[in-house]
Amino acid sequence: MLQKSKSKWMICLTFLTFLGISAMGQTKEGSVRVETSAHIDEMLAQKKEYNKSIDSFDGYKIQIYYGTEKKCYEVKEEFDLLFPDTETVIIFSTPQWKLQVGNYKTRLEADHAIVNIKKEYPAAIVLASEIEIK
Repeated sequence: MLQKSKSKWMICLTFLTFLGISAMGQTKEGSVRVETSAHIDEMLAQKKEYNKSIDSFDGYKIQIYYGTEKKCYEVKEEFDLLFPDTETVIIFSTPQWKLQVGNYKTRLEADHAIVNIKKEYPAAIVLASEIEIK
């Protein structure tokens, strides 16, 4: 008798669970109407205008070489063949020449990119850098 009662409760509980799940899956179609004020539209226009005046932002680059000028240009040519879609820049900072690659908005993007780059350039490091907007 006790076994039969448990079995009925389990069936009832299972039924109610499926009923609840199916009720959550139902959706209604509708429409959304967004209203803005003239003040918000004006602020958005000002922000867009300000964004046009910005020519750089804080981001990250990957440095793959530092050393002599001749070797730096050789490494750049090699890198350009291996990673043709990645931008490169040579920087001279007395007394070293540096080859930095990529323009990454976040450290996470740079960390993701360096995984492939380190296969060819194990000494590569991520550096915080100012990225120019073109």
